[in-house]
Amino acid sequence: MNGLIAATAAGALALGALLIVRGAIGVVPPLGAFVDDLHRSRDGRVERSWSQRWIEQLAGRSTPDRDADLAACSKTAEWFVQQRCIWAAMGAMPGLMLLSMSTWGIASFFPAPLLLLASVAGLVGGWFYARIDLRSDADKARRSFRHTLASYLELVTILMSGGAGVETAMFDAAALGKGPAFAHIRAALSAAHAHREPPWHGFGRLGTRIGVPELEQLEASMTLAGGGARVRDSLNASAVSIRVKDLGDIESEAQARSETMVLPVALMFAGFLVLIGYPALAALSGP
Repeated sequence: MNGLIAATAAGALALGALLIVRGAIGVVPPLGAFVDDLHRSRDGRVERSWSQRWIEQLAGRSTPDRDADLAACSKTAEWFVQQRCIWAAMGAMPGLMLLSMSTWGIASFFPAPLLLLASVAGLVGGWFYARIDLRSDADKARRSFRHTLASYLELVTILMSGGAGVETAMFDAAALGKGPAFAHIRAALSAAHAHREPPWHGFGRLGTRIGVPELEQLEASMTLAGGGARVRDSLNASAVSIRVKDLGDIESEAQARSETMVLPVALMFAGFLVLIGYPALAALSGP
């Protein structure tokens, strides 16, 4: 029985280490996969392999919020499954290590069933914590995107003030920037150009895909503006509103962090009072 538990713990540890290394290195699709994708038929029917179906099962039920979080982080469902496996392995690793140590007689502080139960709980907790971690990363990506979007809109207004047209200014401003946010903007502009639509229609679809309502509001305001100076004023107003909202979010977050520091400071002060008052209390209570 002890040998079986030790073998299970060692196998789980090896699997967790393998998943961590696999997630750190990443998986690069072979060139043949891209070539096969180019030559496959485009009749609307997509045949999924067993690995894709298995990944969809492990990733869980597809929801608009999760898909928007993945799109905001520029990640795929395969990456999300890798993160889930890594977090699950990290959650189960402490319990499995203590279990293997107790099995080998190095440390026997806790009973084996309790350690096995703790490992299972850590496995399940890490599996579901990956979704929370994805939401946190998506919120950070959206905040960075809003900051970049305000800079982009101001750059577009500067180019338009110099005499450039609306579409020319949008494409030229997008070509000047770097980073994931500008990559999203260039992709949206290219998609709108391919569909022979105004550029702001691509912004509206991008806002729906990554969960940024400011892009949808920008599409509505640009559609109402029409063209000319109204478009420049609308872009300038959108940039100002995004910066004001971003500044308000930063101030509220700083205030919340300041409030959370009250409890540690109060506990430190209480500990200091106990430290300096204990000798006097001990002298009064002594014989």
